[in-house]
Amino acid sequence: MKQFFAFALCLLLALGCTDSGKKAPEEKPAPVDENGLAFANLSVINMREDPEYDAELGTQALMGTPVKVHYHDNGYWVNIETPDGYKAWVNEMAIVPIDQARLDQWKAADRVVVSTFYTFFLEAPAADAQHVSDGVWGDIVERTGVTGKYTAVQLPDGRKAFVPTADVTELRSWVDSRAAVIPADAPALTREKAQQLIIETAKSFLGVPYLWAGTSIKGVDCSGFSKTVYFLNGYMLLRNASQQYKTGEPIDVSQGLDNLQPADLVFFGREATADKPEKMTHVAIYLGDGKIIHSSQLVRINSLIEGEPDYYSRKPLRACRILGNQDCGKGVVSIANSNVYF
Repeated sequence: MKQFFAFALCLLLALGCTDSGKKAPEEKPAPVDENGLAFANLSVINMREDPEYDAELGTQALMGTPVKVHYHDNGYWVNIETPDGYKAWVNEMAIVPIDQARLDQWKAADRVVVSTFYTFFLEAPAADAQHVSDGVWGDIVERTGVTGKYTAVQLPDGRKAFVPTADVTELRSWVDSRAAVIPADAPALTREKAQQLIIETAKSFLGVPYLWAGTSIKGVDCSGFSKTVYFLNGYMLLRNASQQYKTGEPIDVSQGLDNLQPADLVFFGREATADKPEKMTHVAIYLGDGKIIHSSQLVRINSLIEGEPDYYSRKPLRACRILGNQDCGKGVVSIANSNVYF
């Protein structure tokens, strides 16, 4: 337990706080289990701010994500915490309770990650077989064998299934292949390659609809977009724009865009006044040449240069550089070194 949540603790210490600006869920009087753990059990689980279906969506988690369990409301709503420290409520069928021994077993198991946009887990190794579950980019399941062009897997709740082998990649090799995770002193060509990988992943989301609190290829909000793009390239970021701007290396945009590099995060919001503090409410990924890609109604590209046809009129207030700033107390952690998955 302590090791698993080292990532969340690292981010808390690095930032001093992780206030997302959203209301905290009502605290229940007694924990289910002070050492409770669980896996996200659906392709994407919806985490709500209160234990009600009509409550605001707070965030999402992908299948196979280990989470901490806090409270049960005596119905079927459970309060859980993601590895980045976000607490919210889920339907009990969205998770599978586990203990530390099971988590350790899972970390040592042969696992695969969905490495395509979307797939299906099937009852048999055939395209026309009954669906067991859908799967999205970034879901993690255990591998139990290979049959022809299909990989046999076990879902978090123990269900057996088959998935096209072309749609998954062995987890450790996938993490090790994340070439966007670079050292701070990486040479220019290595950094340029990392930047291009982030941009290619971001552009693959073009046209995906905006979804408040969304963090998957099914739908993303602005910070869910930046978080997911970086996750798919080996980085774990905090959930919200109001948190992300405090991470990585600060980049000065007060005099314009000249200090920005491709893949930097650019933040928008409310400028500080005599009565109110500065507040970041939106984030985009910088593409270069004054262009950004962000989730705003849908994932799209805009220009920050006035007069261009796709001009985005909001003024950049802050920016940060994620690349090369992982695992050094700046609120950015690589998947490989997070203690969450290995």
